[in-house]
Parts: sequence; C-alpha cells; structure tokens
Amino acid sequence: MGTEAAPRVATGRAVPWWRRPAVIGTAVTLVVVGLAIADTTFVSTSSLAQPADTAKEYADLNYDTVVVPTIVDGAQPLDTLLAEVVANPDAAGEKYGNREDATKPWSFAAEATGTVVEGNFGEFGLEVDGLPDGITVGVAVPPLGSNTAIRDAGTDLTFGDFVNQTEYQTVAIELNTRAADAVYGDLDPESLMGQQVHVIGAFTWVSKTGGEIDHVTIVPVQIEVGP
Repeated sequence: MGTEAAPRVATGRAVPWWRRPAVIGTAVTLVVVGLAIADTTFVSTSSLAQPADTAKEYADLNYDTVVVPTIVDGAQPLDTLLAEVVANPDAAGEKYGNREDATKPWSFAAEATGTVVEGNFGEFGLEVDGLPDGITVGVAVPPLGSNTAIRDAGTDLTFGDFVNQTEYQTVAIELNTRAADAVYGDLDPESLMGQQVHVIGAFTWVSKTGGEIDHVTIVPVQIEVGP
C-alpha cells in the first residue's frame, strides 16, 4: 500500500495581533503623522508679517493681511475679558494680551456689543452689559492719533525692529490712519448715537491720568451697526 500523507493538524498558534498587516500599517501611519506634527511649527498670524524698512511700508504690507486678522481672531468678549483683567492684569495679559516688554502696559484684542451714548473727547461711549463695576468703555473716533493699542495687540513688533523710536511710534500712527479710513470711511460717528453696534478692536490697560483704571478706549478695526 502506498504511504498516505499525514493529515495537517491545526496548531492553534494564531499570528500575534501586533504582527498583523493591518495593525502594522496603522502603527506606521501614526508614527509618520506624529513625526510630521512634531516637525511642524505653529505660528501666530502676527508672526507672518512682512518686514519693512519704514512705518508706512509696514502698514501698507500688513494692515489688512496680518494686523486686522490678528485682532479679529484674538478678540475676547469684553465683559469676561475685563473681569479677568481687573482681577489680575498680569495673569490676563499673559493669557490674552501683548506688550513690548515688562515695563509696558498690556494691550488686548476685544469685541463688544452695546449701545452708543455720549462719550469723552475723541470717542463715543458704549454701554455694554456685564462689565465690572466702575468700568466704562469708549470707542475712539478719528483722528485716532498715536494710540498704540492696534500696534501692540495686532503685531509682534518691538523697538528694535526699526531704526529709531520715532519710526517705531510712527507704525502706530500709520496703522491708526488705516483703521480710521477702513472703519469710518463711510460711517459718520455722529449717526451712531442711540444705535446698537458690534465693535472689534484693541485697548491698552492703562490710566491716562496715572490713577486707578476706570475706563478703557477701544481703537476699532471693525464696527457693525444694527440691527
């Protein structure tokens, strides 16, 4: 009789889960994705600004594409922001604000909806619900002058980025000029009295008189009227 082939016997020894093709493929994918993320640098909008030799050139290159988006994207609701600022200005500044160095006041991007009322010289008042007791708000009107809030909240600039202090200060003036044209070009501030507006802009947490801070002035980059 011929020799019959021995029947195959299942050993029951399955391939370990970690050696299966699907698992290996998934693991490799996760490693590649992880390495890609680790090798990626995440940058803020303001760090994408194009360098410039003069203040005017900087504003021309970066106001619409970098400065305004930085402020709009970073704007915090004014009521909750001011509550944190009043409680601990430095903690709020580290979380939401920007400043050139530790000797300078914090500047913040903010948004608020309120009713326009009479304000101080150079601004209209804004009645906003939910603000900390004793704090009032105004919105700057043209000419916006040399207020540095937009520059400080919307850029990463420092004094060393320009040839002298005058040119660095002029950046604030140039950015304010563009804000005035963009916001108030077709908008008469006097026509806003009694109306509800939504404002996005920047303010600096500082007292104009050197005393206790009880008022903030938002320099606007956007104002929407209505409904």
